[in-house]
Amino acid sequence: MAAIAPQFRAYWRELRRGEPGKRFEARYERSRREEKKKGKAGRILFILAAVVLLAIGAFLAVFPGPALPFFILGGGLLAAESRPVARFMDGCEVRLRKLFAWAKRHWRRLPTAVRVILIGCGACCSAAMAYLSYRLIRG
Repeated sequence: MAAIAPQFRAYWRELRRGEPGKRFEARYERSRREEKKKGKAGRILFILAAVVLLAIGAFLAVFPGPALPFFILGGGLLAAESRPVARFMDGCEVRLRKLFAWAKRHWRRLPTAVRVILIGCGACCSAAMAYLSYRLIRG
């Protein structure tokens, strides 16, 4: 298991260095070239890790926030094994970057009082969702 951690770190560094909008498909291409080194066991391990991360993300989706990293990591691992998933992840990345840039521009224009109110509303909504999730799970 200790040998797996450096592979995931190297995989993550490679994705971070990639060009936005093309990094997942480029990783898929490299994965195909390295398939002989990785072997079937390595490929199955990557797919299994991706499915586990996506399942954890789905379980945590009822809580606000913590599911997103699991979906991103699981999708990234799955993108190394599937071209359609890689293209989907690249497309999502480009759209999300545009959305975040737009939100950041508009957030900076807002008066401080409005920002405080929006943060308070967000915190209240998060607390309400956490409570509802707890009640749903608890019964």
